[in-house]
Amino acid sequence: MDCRLHVNYPPRVVLRADAGRGIGFGHFIRTLALAAYLREDFDCVVASRNPDRDGLSDYQLAEADKAGARILDLHCGDREDFDACFLDSLCPEDIVVLDNYYYDTKYQDEVRLRCRRLVCIDDVHDRRFTADAVLTFLPLGRELFSLAPHTEFHSGIEWSFLREPFLSPLCRRKRKSVEPPRIVTALGGADPFGLTGKVLDVLTGEIPDAAVDVIAGDTVEIKVEEFPSVTVHRRVSAEGVRDLLDNADMGIFPASTVCVEAFSRHLPVAAGYFVSNQEEFYAEGVKRGWFTPLDSLFDSRARLAARIRKAVEGLSERNVPEFDFHEGRRMIIDFFRNL
Repeated sequence: MDCRLHVNYPPRVVLRADAGRGIGFGHFIRTLALAAYLREDFDCVVASRNPDRDGLSDYQLAEADKAGARILDLHCGDREDFDACFLDSLCPEDIVVLDNYYYDTKYQDEVRLRCRRLVCIDDVHDRRFTADAVLTFLPLGRELFSLAPHTEFHSGIEWSFLREPFLSPLCRRKRKSVEPPRIVTALGGADPFGLTGKVLDVLTGEIPDAAVDVIAGDTVEIKVEEFPSVTVHRRVSAEGVRDLLDNADMGIFPASTVCVEAFSRHLPVAAGYFVSNQEEFYAEGVKRGWFTPLDSLFDSRARLAARIRKAVEGLSERNVPEFDFHEGRRMIIDFFRNL
C-alpha cells in the first residue's frame, strides 16, 4: 500500500477484528461500534479475516457500511498469511486497534513498528501487552494485566462500545404488572453447546405463561414445535435487538457484551457463563449487583431451573444499574483524539 495516499487528515484508524460463523461476530461488532464513535474525527478502516470464506460476508459488509467504516480488502488465505498482509498494509501514521484474544506479544511488537499507536481491546490477561494502550469494559485493576511500562490501561463499563441504537432514548413500555413476564434471551450467535434449547426447556417448563423472545444465529438449532410460547428472531439488526430489550421484562444472557446492551436499556438481567472469558465479568457483575446470578450454564437442569425461578420471582424488586454511556462515548472519543 502506498502510504503517501494517507498523509492528509483525517488520520486513519485501522481496526482489526476477525469474525465468522465458527468463531462468532462479537469482536467484529464491537469494533464497528468503536468505528461509529470515531468516524467524525478519523478515517476508519476495518480489516477482518473470515475463516469460513474468502472475504467478508454480506452481513459484515452491511454492518461496516452502517458504521461508516471502509473495508481493508485483504485476500490472504490462512491466518498467518493474513497477519502478514495486515502488517504490510499499515502506514506510519496509522492508529491500529486489535480486538481478538490471539494477538501475542510478538505480533503486537511487529504492529507497533509499522504504526503510530497501537490499542488492544482485550478482556483476557493471559499474555504480556506491549501496545500503547489496553482497553477493557471489565472493571478490572491494572495489576491483573502484564503490561509494558509505557502501556496505558483503562477499564470499566464506561469503556464499552455501544452501537447507535443502544444510545437512543429509552422507550420501554410501562407495564402495570410483570405477570406473566416477557423474557428475552440470547446465548451466542453459534451456541455450539446447545444452551439455548436447555434454557428454553427450563423457561417453558417452569414458567409456562412467560412469553419468550430468542435472539439466535442461523446455526442455532431450536425445535420450535416444542416451544409454542417462544418466538425466534434470526439475523436481527441492532435496532431489532434494542426493540426486543425495550419490550422485555427481563433478559437471560451470558456475561458478555449483550449484558451491557441490556444495561443501556435499563433491563433487569439474569446472567451466567459458559466459557472462561465470561467468568471475570460474571464475578464482578454478581459482586456489584448488576445481575441476578445463574452461575455455570452447564449446571444441571434442576439447578438452573431453581436459579431462573428465583430471578423471575424477584423481578419486581430488582434494582437495575445505571451507567452514563453517553459520557463514556465522549471519553472514548477524547482518548483517541489525544493518542
